[in-house]
Amino acid sequence: MISNVGDWLDPTRSWCAKAERARVHIESLREQIDDFRRSNPYTLTPELTDYQDRVAYVLRYHRDVPPSISTTVGDVLHNLRGALENLAFELAQVSHGRALSDKQEASSKFPICESPSKFDRVLHSRLAGLFNDRARAALRAVQPFALLEQAHHLGVAVDQTYEDHFHWDPLHRLDLLWNIDKHRRLAVMAWWPHFFYWVSDGSSNRRMLQGDGTLANGSVLFYMEGHDEGISDDVVHEFNLVLKDDPSFPLATDHTQDVLDTLDQFRRQVADFVFMNVATIMSR
Repeated sequence: MISNVGDWLDPTRSWCAKAERARVHIESLREQIDDFRRSNPYTLTPELTDYQDRVAYVLRYHRDVPPSISTTVGDVLHNLRGALENLAFELAQVSHGRALSDKQEASSKFPICESPSKFDRVLHSRLAGLFNDRARAALRAVQPFALLEQAHHLGVAVDQTYEDHFHWDPLHRLDLLWNIDKHRRLAVMAWWPHFFYWVSDGSSNRRMLQGDGTLANGSVLFYMEGHDEGISDDVVHEFNLVLKDDPSFPLATDHTQDVLDTLDQFRRQVADFVFMNVATIMSR
């Protein structure tokens, strides 16, 4: 019988085991991406232009992202989302103090809701009668809207709406990406500029100009105008490998998150935030 925090966080519990498996997949993914990077799948090459002292930096793709990387991303997503489902199933069993009926098992689900009103509707419709008061409180405390709802109750003024916050929430993003991988296709990934800089001996005579605004093969990412005596035209650069299906992606074009950082954020949200808060509330 689950009765204390340690029971809920026991690494042999299915939800904890799946979250740990997600961590292992992330480490495997890190090695795969490092190997892929070393194969020089893209280059950023300085090329002369028709304008004197202006160089175009052209992006060239040489290799597609291997399917093994995309399927490992899917493994992480499925383990994390499955961990939440397993946790919800246990919450339902604890709520009833016995094994669930076939109908109850089929309706068991970990809800991820945008707002308090949507959470209440789900709990009183699809999940009606499945969770007791304590389990409902535990689920509510880890929803994307939880901190905003608490701020409203405390009279704290916040500019962000529930809808705005939902776009960035790790659980919402995990859920959407999991559904795409489960029902439609492999995750769509792309290289996205993270930073650029060049070296100079003292002040630089060079300045960066905007490119063509695209990231296709052959795109001009930017132009460099001017020249520093004795310094090559090489530019130090780093690209993130990003998940284009991530709902936060088009909202964060100035600071995109690498897929490894994204997945580890999801894992920490599940293992460190959801599990800990549910364990604390259910053990009171």
